[in-house]
Amino acid sequence: MLERAPRLRSGAAIHLKRKRSRGFTLVEVLIASLLLMLAMAGIVPFFIGGLNQASIVRYKSLATNIARERMEQIRQLDYREITEDPNEGVTLSERFGTTAEQRGIQFTVSYAVESSSYEAGLLKKVTVTVSWTAPPKVSPVSITTMIHQQFLGPRGASLELSPTQSDPLGTPFPLISGSNTTIRYHLAQADWNLVFKDVNNPGAGARDVFARFIFFSDDGDAVSLGDPAKENRIGTNYLKYTTDGSGLLTDVWFEYDFDTQLVPDGYWELRALAYNQYEQPGNVWRLRVRVENGAPAAPTDLTAVPLADNETIVLYWLGGPERDRARYVLERSVWDPEAGQWGSWETLNENIDPKAVTYSDQGSIVAEIHPWGSEEVSNQYLYRIYAVDISPGNVGEAAELAEPVVLPPLTTTTTETTTTTTVSTTTTTAPSTTTTTTTLATYSVKITNSAKKHYRVEIRDASNMVVFSGTIKKGETTTVTGLSAGQYQIVATPVGGGTTANASFSLPAQAGQVVLTLL
Repeated sequence: MLERAPRLRSGAAIHLKRKRSRGFTLVEVLIASLLLMLAMAGIVPFFIGGLNQASIVRYKSLATNIARERMEQIRQLDYREITEDPNEGVTLSERFGTTAEQRGIQFTVSYAVESSSYEAGLLKKVTVTVSWTAPPKVSPVSITTMIHQQFLGPRGASLELSPTQSDPLGTPFPLISGSNTTIRYHLAQADWNLVFKDVNNPGAGARDVFARFIFFSDDGDAVSLGDPAKENRIGTNYLKYTTDGSGLLTDVWFEYDFDTQLVPDGYWELRALAYNQYEQPGNVWRLRVRVENGAPAAPTDLTAVPLADNETIVLYWLGGPERDRARYVLERSVWDPEAGQWGSWETLNENIDPKAVTYSDQGSIVAEIHPWGSEEVSNQYLYRIYAVDISPGNVGEAAELAEPVVLPPLTTTTTETTTTTTVSTTTTTAPSTTTTTTTLATYSVKITNSAKKHYRVEIRDASNMVVFSGTIKKGETTTVTGLSAGQYQIVATPVGGGTTANASFSLPAQAGQVVLTLL
């Protein structure tokens, strides 16, 4: 035991001494540093490239937004104003500027306008280029589009009516009424040279320009102002202008007075359009307006058709020209044979749809609820109908049935024939035969296409079944025949695309009439 102890202490000391002296040598440190530098040299460019790419995307995004904004502004200009030639007027650079700032970054904007030769000057190629000088330096952003010539005639600057009133129904649209209203259609200053031969001396003469003013309703009806014999042109005799002290123009407009009674009551869109001396149109100005000339007109062509069930009478009528009916009121009177006079008027329905043109009065023979009739009892009925305006207190005149309706209807006339055949001396008489022929009445209506395009037309009956389908060419009037009594809907779609026109009509009330005019 005494000999082993020193060896144990000596081994432990050697182990501890070796543990304290363990570490990195200088060579190891240098090699590690070199490896780290090599690794960083490969990674840093990726970080720098990522930062540069982020900056590029940011600059390009801002530049693209600027280019798009300028292009939209250019699209709002008249075709003649899109130019970079100082000899043609104000250039795009002068109008919109050549610099832009976004988020503290300065951009340079340039424009290029090329007229297309193969489109006879009716097409322009417009390019907007946005560049910047701040790093990183990359290619600029460019947007190119083709703009077609839209407006050749004088453009409008404003459209106004006088006198006007506030709509009592609370809408923002001006209200016109009375006998006379004045339209003033002011023209854009940039196009005064299209109106006068010399804008510095307007008294020297005006060019052969004109305007058109048309009222359009929501259901496609139109009222054109002006002389129909002159294609409703509002010519230079309605052209007015003012000048300053030096004789230079300060305002140019068409002024036209018309009888407000020519436009039926209701809401309309007034459209104004000016034309140059070559009859090429400018832009269209629109003004929403309400017309109020009083109570609705009395319905016309009131007709009553009794059905074979002897307990139904179908009424047809044609509404007035106004577009602001709130409802129809229908009343009935029954003949009292004992008193020998007509009974008082009773209201059947006081809230009939203002666009309705038919109504079925349904009774009962069994319960003897009017209307009804039988072989023994022939009841007689009168009807009257009137319209109520959307303006409170305006109630129109009533239309009354011209002749009373009798139930049951008259018996169909029959013809009895006896055929006698003689053979030698024997005479044979055939039994009597009775022939009854029932023919349903049919009617026709007309559709006039005054537009400059063909229309595909469908007519559907009250059950939504197509009873007519065809194409009406421009400038033609088509007569649709073979229609039975009832209510119909017309849908007219322009061939090649465009705004669809709709109308409704009722037969026999509108038999033989033009039920739709396409403009």
